[in-house]
Amino acid sequence: MGIFGNAFTGWHLLAIVLVVLVLFGATKLPVFAKGLGQSIKIFRKEMTDVQDDIAKDRAERSAEHLDRETVTTPDQQTRRASEDR
Repeated sequence: MGIFGNAFTGWHLLAIVLVVLVLFGATKLPVFAKGLGQSIKIFRKEMTDVQDDIAKDRAERSAEHLDRETVTTPDQQTRRASEDR
């Protein structure tokens, strides 16, 4: 059971829908639904953009990490060789 248990049944939801229809009117609901749909579309696009940015940052960090390993590895080997002498 959810938070409300059996507080909401099909009849309750139908009553809520009817109250919304009365408050907003049948003519305003399509405009409201269109605005809501556009908002959801924009939100999804922004989420995709954020995920793409995160993936791009991870790829750049990985490339930088590999570059650092490539640069530091010969230097470390040179230090070890000079320390052994």
